[in-house]
Amino acid sequence: SGVLIVAHTEDTRALCAALRAEGFAVDEVRGPYTPEQLTYSGVVQALVNHANAWRIAAGRSLPTIVVEPDFVPVKGFGALPAPVPPENSGNSLAYLYSVGPEVWDLAAANVARGHGGGAVALLIPPRVASLLLQFFDEELRANVSGKYRPWDSGMGYWLLQRGVESFIPYRHYGEHGGIGNPEHARFGLDRAHRADALQGELAFAPAYARGSALRFRGTRVRARLWGVLRLAAGRFMRWRDLARSGGSATVRFAVGRLLFRRSPS
Repeated sequence: SGVLIVAHTEDTRALCAALRAEGFAVDEVRGPYTPEQLTYSGVVQALVNHANAWRIAAGRSLPTIVVEPDFVPVKGFGALPAPVPPENSGNSLAYLYSVGPEVWDLAAANVARGHGGGAVALLIPPRVASLLLQFFDEELRANVSGKYRPWDSGMGYWLLQRGVESFIPYRHYGEHGGIGNPEHARFGLDRAHRADALQGELAFAPAYARGSALRFRGTRVRARLWGVLRLAAGRFMRWRDLARSGGSATVRFAVGRLLFRRSPS
């Protein structure tokens, strides 16, 4: 049904232009907030604004892409397939970009079932958007003062308990292009997260490059190396999940996305 950009005061002109060039209808969601919500921590204010987007998505008849303002899509983003098995199209959460993804098994060609962190870029059907509004209400009841709480890391598990599976594409459809959230750093989450393997070239230069091609290339190399380390350590796919899933296709998915250019058939 289009793309909703969840923004606060950020400049989203490059993102809007890239998405519209791919054929999407694009709308921005910048509030509203109650006076009390404006006293919350930044990450909980972000949850409030994501909920504003979920209300819109819940009222639509088709899935909606919801992205944060520092998302940078790959070129050809609009032509990429929805990374969801057809039978799950109305009851799923698809991570177009995920933080620290964990794969459990393969759900379809080039699509894995698993868990991702972050809410940088998600494909959300109306029914799931309605469930996420329940998640929002529960989060605020559990955190009435709006203190720092990384709600997005548990969102997929919350949905799974309610019968909604999460899916991850073979490679990320874009990445988090922001410089980093100082609030995360104050609470010990200071490592910037980037895509370990991209589906293609980014549509525009991310903010973290700060105009430097060398800084951009260095960041991309570190992100790929971090992905290899996560794979070797069993964090991208746990060994018990690999054994349970039965094998070779899952190995090709997990290893091929980092080491080879072509997608598996």
